[in-house]
Amino acid sequence: MSQVEIAIGDIRGNRIVLPHATWMAFIEKRSDIQQLVRSSTPSSLMIQDLVIKLVKIRDMDNVKLSLCDKCVYMKPSTILFMLELEQCVEHTYFDLCQYTNIVSDKFDYFVNYLRQNCIMNKLEAVNTLRRIYDKHSGIACELIVYAVDNIVYDALHEK
Repeated sequence: MSQVEIAIGDIRGNRIVLPHATWMAFIEKRSDIQQLVRSSTPSSLMIQDLVIKLVKIRDMDNVKLSLCDKCVYMKPSTILFMLELEQCVEHTYFDLCQYTNIVSDKFDYFVNYLRQNCIMNKLEAVNTLRRIYDKHSGIACELIVYAVDNIVYDALHEK
């Protein structure tokens, strides 16, 4: 089953992936984070497994976010801006979760259709999928284009 992740990256290409629960805890600690990034003395804050540290790099304040041996560095203003994006992130996260569930359901439908119709070879399975998919559904079209091998594999190999 696919899942939605919240990735935070820096300008150097580094990124950390926050579980949704960690993102929610990050938002709940808004005032502590604001106080930390506005402070003039280096300090840190731990939110679940996420460590937030105010550090100096070339005499400039930066915020280091560390999670699972990975870290990103951001300006304090970027961290404050992230807090302002709470509603956008939540809205997008739940939209993507819903979309991911629809994709998973459609994938399972195709796999079960092939199994229920006792289709046992790859060529017949691909031809059947091309015949039955809803040509007006973007999700079905994308699955047929990008995931047909995975669908057929799952259908032909019992789990």
